[in-house]
Amino acid sequence: MARKNRISLPDAIYHVTTRIAHRAMLLAGDAIKDKVFRLIYDCAVFSGVEVLACCVMDNHLHIFLHVPKVPEEFWMVPGAEPSSYAFGMRPPECRDPMWPRPSQGTVPLPRPALGFMLGDDELLRRLAAIYGGKRAAAVVEGWHRLEKAGCADRAEAHRERLCRRMYNISQYMKTLKESVTRVFNSPDGAFRHEGALWQGRFHSGVVEPRAAVLATVAAYIAYNPVKAGIADAPWSWRWSSFACALGDGQLSATCRGMYERMLGCAWEEARGRLEAMFADGLPEGLSAEALREMCRRHAREERNMELRAAIDGRRAVTGRTGPEAAGEEDEAEDAPDEAEAGGSGGTWPETPRVRASQAIRVTLGVFRGAFIGSVGFARRMLRELPPGFPSHGVHSARLCSALAWVEPPRRAA
Repeated sequence: MARKNRISLPDAIYHVTTRIAHRAMLLAGDAIKDKVFRLIYDCAVFSGVEVLACCVMDNHLHIFLHVPKVPEEFWMVPGAEPSSYAFGMRPPECRDPMWPRPSQGTVPLPRPALGFMLGDDELLRRLAAIYGGKRAAAVVEGWHRLEKAGCADRAEAHRERLCRRMYNISQYMKTLKESVTRVFNSPDGAFRHEGALWQGRFHSGVVEPRAAVLATVAAYIAYNPVKAGIADAPWSWRWSSFACALGDGQLSATCRGMYERMLGCAWEEARGRLEAMFADGLPEGLSAEALREMCRRHAREERNMELRAAIDGRRAVTGRTGPEAAGEEDEAEDAPDEAEAGGSGGTWPETPRVRASQAIRVTLGVFRGAFIGSVGFARRMLRELPPGFPSHGVHSARLCSALAWVEPPRRAA
């Protein structure tokens, strides 16, 4: 059975996590974390994506990623925008079993048309980011030799294969994970690792492009080493984009620029906003487990309210009441009672008690869901998925709505 296509949308922002197999601490060494941190940005240059923030932990990675639309200068047909989210995946029809068919045989259906192409100078720049300048130049020179020999179609096919690895979240993660694996599995390297390095597929959640949500997710990523007990403060873990932004050099300037673009303000203000979130502890008397239960209860209550609204709507249309509509109540059988809902009669308080920035120090499903943001945002994103995609629920967005996605007040200097 083919795997489900993950949610992949044009011009979207994702929180991505991926873990080393068996949770092994293979990234514990300083040198390898330096290498992986650099590869995150180098592979982004090749793939045409933007790393808004990231953090390299001892056995997993957090990456805050923006996958933009293909720039108009690369479109093959003016006015015909390529569907960038579809480049790295098969059409939905190709998930069918490929047994012989009377009319089609066993030939798989083609991928969607590419719709864009980079020039050789741009391809050279991007290849140099992951292969080095000498090898990248050799690749481009090889294309020119093929063209002179009358084999331009082979050179063009290679260019197309490279372009299909760009502007797509799955292809970026494939490039990154393969690059890290080559470091570990190289027979001439220091690690001499053999076999699979990564634990299954990476996880990705689509993030609502609202300033408070973006700032909170960025703070959550930078705070991970503190939560794990391996750093005293976010700025002391040098393998995160926040700590890197505090330093000097080209990569530090890149990190500062990403925070400025993400939060729409100068670096000093962005730094102050993030530091206010780092200092925003849980309210007194609220434990981590109580917060997790509050979010779960809120998600159940929101789902129950939606089901009851749907049932009432059907009743209004059909005129069904009383015993004949009793079967519809089964849809809401998992709803919490009034006591579980906090004595609110099935209605959650209008103002949540806890800011999302207070929850960054707690392991919560809100930061690992399919959607990070409001329920309305999740539904809008689902409507934008192309036909044939599997249905994804909005449970994680309901968890998100249990928290107040507002920034905490800044402390006076």
